[in-house]
Amino acid sequence: MGGIATLILVNVALAVLFTTVWSRVDALLEQRYPSLRPVGLGVVGGFASISAMLFPINIAPGVFTDLRTVSIALSGLIGGPVSTLIAATMAIIYRISLGGVGAGAGTITIISAAVIGICVSWNDEKAILSTRRIVVFSAGVATLPQFAIFVLPVEIRASTVEWLKLLIPLIFCVVLIATYLLRAELRLREKIEKAKFYRLIAETLPESLNAKDRSGRFIIANPATAHALNVPSPDELIGKTDADFHPHELAARYWADEQAVLQAGKPAHIEQRYERPDGAKGWFSTLKNPIFDHATGEIIGLVTHNRDITAEKELEKKLAVSQQQLSDALANMADGLVMFDRSGTLVYCNARYLAMFTKTADIRIPGAKLADIIAASRTRGEEVLTQHMAQQPIPAVPMPGARALHLWDGRTLEARTCSVGGGGTIIVFTDITRTKEAEDILKTANRALEKAAFTDGLTGLFNRRAFDEKLAQEFARARRSKEPLSLLMVDIDHFKLFNDHYGHQVGDECLRQVAKRLKVVAKRSTDCAARYGGEEMALILPNTDTKGAIELAAQYQSGVRSLRIPHTTSDKGIVTVSIGVATLEPTQNNRPEDLMADADSALYCAKHDGRDCYRAAPARPSLTEDHGPKLKSSRG
Repeated sequence: MGGIATLILVNVALAVLFTTVWSRVDALLEQRYPSLRPVGLGVVGGFASISAMLFPINIAPGVFTDLRTVSIALSGLIGGPVSTLIAATMAIIYRISLGGVGAGAGTITIISAAVIGICVSWNDEKAILSTRRIVVFSAGVATLPQFAIFVLPVEIRASTVEWLKLLIPLIFCVVLIATYLLRAELRLREKIEKAKFYRLIAETLPESLNAKDRSGRFIIANPATAHALNVPSPDELIGKTDADFHPHELAARYWADEQAVLQAGKPAHIEQRYERPDGAKGWFSTLKNPIFDHATGEIIGLVTHNRDITAEKELEKKLAVSQQQLSDALANMADGLVMFDRSGTLVYCNARYLAMFTKTADIRIPGAKLADIIAASRTRGEEVLTQHMAQQPIPAVPMPGARALHLWDGRTLEARTCSVGGGGTIIVFTDITRTKEAEDILKTANRALEKAAFTDGLTGLFNRRAFDEKLAQEFARARRSKEPLSLLMVDIDHFKLFNDHYGHQVGDECLRQVAKRLKVVAKRSTDCAARYGGEEMALILPNTDTKGAIELAAQYQSGVRSLRIPHTTSDKGIVTVSIGVATLEPTQNNRPEDLMADADSALYCAKHDGRDCYRAAPARPSLTEDHGPKLKSSRG
């Protein structure tokens, strides 16, 4: 019995030994030859199984057992089908070569163990990490292969069954221990790989990363930390504190910040000034996070991540200066400026903008809606609106373009709206009150100049230039509308004798009186009374036929006589006029000069017939008889 116990211990030792060998070979192959990993693990499993068969346990005459199934099953569990096939093949070949009564049963146990290993790990490389699967696996390896005893002769089977009471618990324990050892090894390997990965991250991180204990001594540091402290290697930082690299005052400040984080037990983000041993100064954006012992929950250290933000600080400083300059410029600009976002919400306005709108300055603040501002302006009567404008709906957002705003106090503002990025709008308000006043003055002056350019200074009638333009315009209009156009040419009788006898001042007054009477006759806004030259005057009568023109000529002649201006050098004894009347229906076949010639001819006839009378020029032959009936005189 002692020999059997020794063999059992040897089998258990071999199983544990080969478990360790498996782990080392697995790590080596996975790192260097990953494609050969299943083959390597299968060969190790095969040799482990053969080694177990070298130390058989005699359980019946001619019948031996061992722990070969442990190695075969483990090959399937950690190496997959390929490893299992190799290990099982090696074990079967060796077992058949040994021969004996139990060769068949031995082969069946090997195959059973291989099947169990493959089934448990099928499509799951992490099966060994599951405690439930490990227990099921161990129980299966300990029991199922033992059914091979039923292929043994009946006379041997009975004594073999007695040994199963010892072998099944033994195999179960050995498989369970070996599997747990492998799992522990795999987990350790994962932790080592993670540690390597984390270390690689820390070493390649361009920013400073380090950890300290509660006393402020460096326990871990990456190369960026060493570079920041101007030392050649992170190893030279281990065991030292900030006081070994920074001025006393700066190191004390760092220490105080770290102690505050340790006491609070919470991460803290701090902006810290730094000064390197080489004299370089700058700013760090620092994240300090306490390190907890998961077992006790106590804080055992502090991890620090530093990012150099010196360049950002310089940029922020320049940006602040630029923003201040821009703010000053906007605040002191002569125009009012306001910005709205895409929803019509006021986001910025300068002081000049608020000063322009005295009645609604309290509403025109950031956060106010455009619709509310316009509604308040209308309610408070800030903007002078026409009835049509007041009935228009209030817009929700500003519309691009320019328009003038007339305010209650007489000021006029020009609003220029343009779109900006992000869907917002900017409106610039310019006070154009003085500009408008200057424009009005200029327009008035221009009208006065225009009137002076077209008005006779003595009589107040249109001058010859205005007469020529007006005659051309009315002639063209009459041609388009097929209306008659009449012309009265007036000449003061014996005016040269009047001037010589009474003098030029009296002559000028005579001209003014006669011209004033002509204005009375020209009642319509379209009638044009003009001084044609010297003592000659003319009256253009649009839409007036010959009858109407003759009536006006008679009225005017009578009106001049009624002035009773003395004229001793005339046989009439008073100032009188001679009038030539002409009428045309303008067509493409006649011109304004034709109307002038007819009026001149009629005036000549009036003078020839003794003056103080009017004569009408005979109608010219019509070349457009098919154009319709003649228009009646508008004079009635």
